[in-house]
Amino acid sequence: MGYIQVLDDLVSNQIAAGEVVERPASVVKELIENAMDAEAQRIIIRITGGGMTSIEVVDDGFGIAADEVELAFIRHATSKLRSIDDLRKIHSLGFRGEALPSISSVSNVVVRTREKDQESGVQLQFRGGLLTKREEVGCPVGTRMMITDLFYNTPARLKFVRSLQTEAGHVVDVVSRAAAARPDLAFVVESDGKGNLETPGDGMLTSVFASVYGVPTTKSALAISLDHPDYVIRGLISLPEYSKSTRNAMWFSINGRPIRSLALGNAILVGYYTTLPKGRYPIVMINMTMDPNLVDVNVHPSKLEVRFSEEKDVRDLLVRAVKEALQAGFAPPFVNTPESRVWEETPVREIVSSYPETAFKAPSYVHAPAISSAKQVSDAQLAMVLQEPAATVVEPRGPQITAQAIRKGQIRAIAQALQMYIVAQDGESVYLIDQHAAHERVLYEKFRQSFQERGKFSLPLLVAITIDLRAHEVQILGKYADKAQAFGLVYERFGDTSIVVREIPHIWEGLDVHRLVNDFLTDLLEERDLDSMLKMEDRLIMRACKAAIKANQTLSIMEMNALLDALSTLENPFTCPHGRPTAVILSRQQLEREFKRSL
Repeated sequence: MGYIQVLDDLVSNQIAAGEVVERPASVVKELIENAMDAEAQRIIIRITGGGMTSIEVVDDGFGIAADEVELAFIRHATSKLRSIDDLRKIHSLGFRGEALPSISSVSNVVVRTREKDQESGVQLQFRGGLLTKREEVGCPVGTRMMITDLFYNTPARLKFVRSLQTEAGHVVDVVSRAAAARPDLAFVVESDGKGNLETPGDGMLTSVFASVYGVPTTKSALAISLDHPDYVIRGLISLPEYSKSTRNAMWFSINGRPIRSLALGNAILVGYYTTLPKGRYPIVMINMTMDPNLVDVNVHPSKLEVRFSEEKDVRDLLVRAVKEALQAGFAPPFVNTPESRVWEETPVREIVSSYPETAFKAPSYVHAPAISSAKQVSDAQLAMVLQEPAATVVEPRGPQITAQAIRKGQIRAIAQALQMYIVAQDGESVYLIDQHAAHERVLYEKFRQSFQERGKFSLPLLVAITIDLRAHEVQILGKYADKAQAFGLVYERFGDTSIVVREIPHIWEGLDVHRLVNDFLTDLLEERDLDSMLKMEDRLIMRACKAAIKANQTLSIMEMNALLDALSTLENPFTCPHGRPTAVILSRQQLEREFKRSL
């Protein structure tokens, strides 16, 4: 008897379902992608019991031909690919032909659909992947998918399902990410009869941002815009003060496809470097448009992971876009008054923009004007987004104007509080400056400039450091010796199981050299990407922190003003290198309100 046999269709589909259908949110993702590919303009998602009891997805797309509906539930049947060449230029979201057969193999499915040129539609019912009923029905143009009793025939999968609230939250997250990737489409999510999310589909990313995170966070968001011959980047990012404790709020899309990318996430964090405290992550919605030939979406069955042909170029562009946005829009926080974030600013008219003329066809939704530079979202913009009266401007000067006083050196010290904070004013606002954080930022930028001007300057050691290793480790370090030298670390082989370190980067002077050398070599031995793992700026930060003025150190007025003058010359005077704010502001209007002078 032979041991090798061809699996039947039901088993094959259930195996595929294990890859594609992890939870209710996976089903929703596949169904809304089909709706988006069907050119739907409005997609409604209704779930009960976290999606375990039922999932309904209704769209107004072009529907499925009556004689092809059953074919759509056969594995690897798809309308989106014809040849191997099509894989290199994929525009559609779904293309494997696995979603519907996988879903139907582990649930009960009712599909009702009608094409525009047909007077009636067709309804099919599937149970466990098998067609049980087919009938002609009256229905609107588009498709309605009803999924019930998910995983009823695969009880082992139920062990991995979380609470119903958690599953419902994953569904909302999936739809929110799709809405951020396609702000031109309207999405509605209802859970157990209650509305959870609704986006207007007006093509504006600010609308989606406001629907997901609310008005206050959206009003403070910074728009980013960057054009390149091969890539276009548009998006919204939050100020550091609106950061989260996980990466879950960092959303990306490519050509209208929501994706997850550790590389892009790390690029965002590099852009925010020294403005975010450790362990905090920004809110990010980034939409990228590029030639499909430059990205491979056929990496994983879920199609969430992608591979770039020029990943470093994409990362560098994203870092630059984030830095430029923060540079243009960053400002110190006001004290304990969220409403003071309301101010007038040039409106952000549109995030998604038309791609430059190229050889490939961009998605049809990218046709609005681009942003010329980074701006913060205005009251007028949000009023248009949310269709409500513009909010009253309670802080007419705004943080952007107030921030200029710091940048221009217009604030003067008047006292020191608690031997930690400089009290200063500019005639309109009162500033509290953390003396350690401010001096740390001054020293950090000074050290960084010195490092950049002197290149990867090495400092010879009076006494060389000998490191004992295993033979294969010495061989690995041998092939990285030239790259390490480019960063200022010079070492050579000493026998079969040791190396000798002769020179170190000059910025390590005065620090724990032995520990830094060991950390550096450990990174090399683990063969990490040199561009990301050799965080020389971390050493700059450490050196600046150790040398900066400490708390409980008394300063004279002259010393305080000298520090404020130095702060005004910096690229970013608003946070220390660890991401903590250097200053907070109390405006005249705030003080008048607190003392009831404005009544």
